[in-house]
Amino acid sequence: MQSTASAPESSNNMHHASDETDEELSSDEVAIIFSFLQPNDIMPARVCTTWRDAAKKTVVPPSDESVEIHDARSYNAVRVMSTALPNLEQLEISNLGNWHVYSEGEDPEWEWGTNHITHDIDIISRFRKLRILDFFKA
Repeated sequence: MQSTASAPESSNNMHHASDETDEELSSDEVAIIFSFLQPNDIMPARVCTTWRDAAKKTVVPPSDESVEIHDARSYNAVRVMSTALPNLEQLEISNLGNWHVYSEGEDPEWEWGTNHITHDIDIISRFRKLRILDFFKA
């Protein structure tokens, strides 16, 4: 007598729900979902083209946890966000300390010393929907 019971599916043949979801949702639908998240949660979630496109469409509303520029590392993160999340609505510049200089291009009449850390203020203009720009000890 032959057994008709089939062998259990191997893990290689199993279809994961997460694989199906990212193919089925459009970038507009993912953008709606992203709008409920904080920028620091959206940035690492940009794992495929659809989700990267969704991040660019997402309007990130103001919240208690604003994106903050407070040192060179956070400045670089915001520089990346200016293209990845251009619809960010709130930004804070704070506690930079001494030797941080914001410039809009070069000033021919002023030479910055070697101790200065220069930041291009033009990145702020890349945020198309920016509504709140806070400065605190900057």
